[in-house]
Amino acid sequence: MSCCLAHDYAYWKGGTYEERKLVDEKLKACVVGTGEDEVALLMLVGVRIGGTPFLPTPFRWGFGWPYLRGYKSLTLEELEAIRRADKSEE
Repeated sequence: MSCCLAHDYAYWKGGTYEERKLVDEKLKACVVGTGEDEVALLMLVGVRIGGTPFLPTPFRWGFGWPYLRGYKSLTLEELEAIRRADKSEE
């Protein structure tokens, strides 16, 4: 599902708490757009609880970086690493 791919990509990158909230709301809206309102709500609850950057899971917010990065803006070096990774996927 493209909704999940976009959400997973954003979680890989990480960032601020506000960015995470926005990404999670976009996931919910995307799933609602498929006609799955109840699933969208369940997914939102799941990612809000399980996606915290403070759990050592492979799907946490910012999982592309070392554990316990937490919530903070991406640095210029991180943005460049993301750009290089994106380019290598083309």
